[in-house]
Amino acid sequence: MLCLLSAVVTTEATLRGGWEPIKDLEDPHVREVAQYAVSEHGRLKNLQLKLDKIVKGEKQVVSGIMYRLVLAVEEKGAGTKQYTVIVAEDNKMHLKSFKKFVVE
Repeated sequence: MLCLLSAVVTTEATLRGGWEPIKDLEDPHVREVAQYAVSEHGRLKNLQLKLDKIVKGEKQVVSGIMYRLVLAVEEKGAGTKQYTVIVAEDNKMHLKSFKKFVVE
């Protein structure tokens, strides 16, 4: 009984607020979120950016879904760099953060 209760609490915590790894980084919707982040940041900063690769990803269920992704992004004339992005998605996507990736 205690093991079952522990599993239920752990699952509920993951579903409500905890970050969990994204298992399939090639999922079309995850790629759509990543592409949105790159396009929106490029538009806001007037940069020519291209998504190269999704390196890592996590999601968090809140009132919608928050995505925290590490992306390899190519900037015209500046090569490829990695960025950590946060995108909130409810009825539409909102870019919350786009920062150079720092190894912790």
